[in-house]
Amino acid sequence: MQWLMAVSLAVALLSASAQAQSTSAPQGKADVRLVFDVSGSMKRNDPERLSGSALELFVGLLPSGARGGLWTFGSKVDNPLPPAPVDDAWREQALALKPALAADQQYTDIEAAIRRAAEAAPAAGPRHVILLTDGMVDIPGGADKAARDAASRRRLIEELAPKLHDEGVVVDAIAFSSHVDRDLLETLARRTGGLAAVAEDPDALLRALMDVIERIFPRDQVPLARGRFPIDSTVEGFSALLFHDPEAPAPTLVAPDGQRYSVEVHPGTIRWQHQPRFDIIHVPSPDAGEWRIEGEVGPDSRVSVDSPLALRTGPLPATLYQGFETPIEARVTTPDGGAPESPLTLRAELRDIDGTLRQSVALAAEGERYRGVLPPPQVTGNARLVVVARNDALVRERRQAVNVLAPIHARLAEDGTRVLLRAEHPRLTADNTRLSATLQGDSLPVAEAGAASWRIDLPALDADVSVPLTVTAVMTLDGRTRHVTLPVIRLNPGASTRLDGARLDRLPGQAEALAPATADEDSAATARGATSGVSAWLADLPDEARVLWQAVPPRLRRYLHERRDDPLAWGVWGVLLLVLVLGVYGWRRARSRRRPVKREEPHV
Repeated sequence: MQWLMAVSLAVALLSASAQAQSTSAPQGKADVRLVFDVSGSMKRNDPERLSGSALELFVGLLPSGARGGLWTFGSKVDNPLPPAPVDDAWREQALALKPALAADQQYTDIEAAIRRAAEAAPAAGPRHVILLTDGMVDIPGGADKAARDAASRRRLIEELAPKLHDEGVVVDAIAFSSHVDRDLLETLARRTGGLAAVAEDPDALLRALMDVIERIFPRDQVPLARGRFPIDSTVEGFSALLFHDPEAPAPTLVAPDGQRYSVEVHPGTIRWQHQPRFDIIHVPSPDAGEWRIEGEVGPDSRVSVDSPLALRTGPLPATLYQGFETPIEARVTTPDGGAPESPLTLRAELRDIDGTLRQSVALAAEGERYRGVLPPPQVTGNARLVVVARNDALVRERRQAVNVLAPIHARLAEDGTRVLLRAEHPRLTADNTRLSATLQGDSLPVAEAGAASWRIDLPALDADVSVPLTVTAVMTLDGRTRHVTLPVIRLNPGASTRLDGARLDRLPGQAEALAPATADEDSAATARGATSGVSAWLADLPDEARVLWQAVPPRLRRYLHERRDDPLAWGVWGVLLLVLVLGVYGWRRARSRRRPVKREEPHV
């Protein structure tokens, strides 16, 4: 845990360099409120005490000038650090509260904690409530405790979330355990415009915190690919956050003129923080040209820049929905508020967490602004929404973590007799949405259960057989009809026998085609599209093939992605695909031999 304890000092390098952007923008005055779960279950579900490490991370990440506060909750809600401007004294006071996070309270009153944190003075203007918890709603007991817990959970979703959204309060939720009420946290975050993530290890925690902080305090970046990144003449300084394995040596920074810098040998003007899992390097007044990183560079690494020429975007959503487009607006500004002299091309891209390009659209110039519509995403899960501006002299990026969700959420009821569905897209109702369900080729009736909810009653099923249920939604909004196949619902998921039918258990739309490429796209974009096609082909393979693919070492998978336009990498792709096909064939052949033969009794 020493690497986490040092993060507040390390990330301070990033925070210091961020001041030029954050203090001049409205985000610099953001009001951030940290809410920590101190219930007794945290001892079991957070044995590494990631909550204390999270506090250290946030203390280092919050820039001076922002407003910050801290709450703890369990059976009761306490506010040991009321909202106040962040400075050195605030950071010292916040770090002194780390022992308070080790309290052992009996219950988990999430509703009271969020209400208290959101309503604390000053209770006006945009506020960000960051909830860190491991459990489910568990309020102090009495008679009918289960009903009281359910009522509190319902109030969180149906009453408090809409109220917070209307008041400009965003709730970001980070869970420390997979046993958390994930549906509650995701719904609460989505309905208030926030993010939700599960962080069961230090790497996931760092990633989740960076996603949340970068959404509150966005910064311009330059692309980092194959250990190389461009710095133009307008850049006044850059900060490189480089992730790597704990056993990996510290990377080497190489300037455009070939000058090499290391953690041991670098001028005093360069600030370098080395930790087992990452390095942070801040370089003021860098030479223009291509810089290089020698050594391992993880996929979440990034290079932020300080420059009077800045990329600005309109509000970017935290949640995207299958079947629905996303409008994007951006502009590039200079110190005098005008547009740059050299013409720019802007694009919006949707990328997987590993950087694989899923969709892309060119933004058209409309005066000083650029606008476009990103095509509907087809694959659900975590992703990155990226806006890129470039010309012959420079390139800028703005990145934001997003969740891609199905417009209709479906879950199997606890008794297994029915499937419950509810609209997640805020504009969908039973009046503009028609659902149809198919089970093993037979249609099942879908009944309305509310203004934006439905129910599917299931027939009797063999408990030893797992079968997929597919649901299709037909949605009509603003005179336009959309068709979306929801992610498959697996019935009897723990059964020994699994029936897949015609690949009904594949996530819909994973064989997604990118938007048509334009003439100004370079060959690298074409290679990314081809690689994305291979990824989609892999997604079409049976479950056994995907299991085998997950067994491929992460470094090899990262190598294939980073060298997607290298002929040698394509040769490796071919070998891997052959191994996957042969592996599936051998797997299924061995499994068929192990199947017991059903014996029929003689009959007349």
